[in-house]
Amino acid sequence: MDAIMWVILGLCLCFVAFLLITRQFKWLLRVGRNMILGAAGIFSANVLLAGVGLAVGVNVITTLVVGVLGLPGFIMLYLAQLLVG
Repeated sequence: MDAIMWVILGLCLCFVAFLLITRQFKWLLRVGRNMILGAAGIFSANVLLAGVGLAVGVNVITTLVVGVLGLPGFIMLYLAQLLVG
């Protein structure tokens, strides 16, 4: 399992290096900004929706979903949580 994580990390670093080389650094910055704002948004929504029992965990996967997809990803996470239970 440890070797798989190193391979995934290496592939991610290669992807980031490719983005830097091809001058698509703006895209990477936008995803990073969306991840930070998305984590703050998920945390805030969890505080507001705690009484209803609807909460999404703040972790790497959820912040990546919000970082790449933006607001539709944020809404999708809460709809999926609502449907799954």
